[in-house]
Amino acid sequence: MNKYFKIYKIFMANSFSYEAQYRGDTWIKMFFNIIWLASMFLTVEVVFRHTSALAGWDKGEIYLMTLFWILADELAMMIFGANLPQLPDTITDGKLDIYLTKPMSALFAISTKIFLVRSLYRFIMEIIILAAVIWKFDFAFNLLYVFFSILLGLAGIFVLYSFTLMLNTLAFWLHRIDNVNVAISVLTSLGKYPVEVLPRTMRILAFTAIPIAFTAYIPVAALTGRSSWHGILYALVFAGLFFWGAVKFWNFALKRYSSASS
Repeated sequence: MNKYFKIYKIFMANSFSYEAQYRGDTWIKMFFNIIWLASMFLTVEVVFRHTSALAGWDKGEIYLMTLFWILADELAMMIFGANLPQLPDTITDGKLDIYLTKPMSALFAISTKIFLVRSLYRFIMEIIILAAVIWKFDFAFNLLYVFFSILLGLAGIFVLYSFTLMLNTLAFWLHRIDNVNVAISVLTSLGKYPVEVLPRTMRILAFTAIPIAFTAYIPVAALTGRSSWHGILYALVFAGLFFWGAVKFWNFALKRYSSASS
């Protein structure tokens, strides 16, 4: 474990060094991110001009759900979002061999080699916005609910990682699956809405095969006291099993990989 902590520190140092060379680009991206955030909040405002609640959720709660989804997406992008989408090309171009010869887990290196520093800056800004929303809507949360919400939010990151890994691992067999990450982005973007607005079949899939409910809906449901104990337990167990299954699937695929040099 200590070995991988040191390796990750090196990855982060390299990423900060790279980012320092492109400060201007970072600020431009921040500007466009602010515009994107404004458009998200404008959408919420437009919706609530015509209704007082969306599927039983009031405006403040929808803001929370939107921000939880944004924060989960940003955290995922920061840690593995610039890495896993490269997996199909890494496999088909034979670059995977480089990782397999390193004295570390190939999956660890492929998942974490790039730490997206600009996402860290955006994440901090979005945390401040979340605090402002909590203050504006005068939320008063139970500390136990806050604890479970954070725990479930982290579990949601594991679910998102596992989902992304599983679909990208299909490249071992399907080779050119360039659009898979576009599909992941489209599907996970549905996670910023209450699952109650989805059709019944999609609601079931949101908690199972296409687990879009785990990044925002489930943590916010826990935060606002809507979750039952068995619902919280299900989410945590599912996250653990889903992550375990994704790693097993990766190992299964890796055993059937033919080296580019063979």
